[in-house]
Amino acid sequence: MRRGSIVLVALSGDYGKPRPAVVVQADIDRDLVTRIVCPITSDVHENQQPIRPIVDASAGNGLRLRSQVMVDKPHVALVRKLGDPIGTLAPAEIAAVDSALAILLGLA
Repeated sequence: MRRGSIVLVALSGDYGKPRPAVVVQADIDRDLVTRIVCPITSDVHENQQPIRPIVDASAGNGLRLRSQVMVDKPHVALVRKLGDPIGTLAPAEIAAVDSALAILLGLA
């Protein structure tokens, strides 16, 4: 699974139900047993952009509903708890996630 892949995962805490998440960790070491992911929600709020970029459902990303990437809720997940990829974000969507991460972390 590569950066930008969308996988199904049950995360700990308030986001514990199985949900899609996007892998945001760089593809630098595939032997790591964890990946950094950001959960995805179909509860879209336009006013939460740019921190929560909106992603339209498509065959390429595997999402069934218009959704938002919760960049403000990153999780470190064990690879064995991640499902197989259901899709991949398009380059423009990955760029929006990158921009949101930079804003969130004070790098922009």
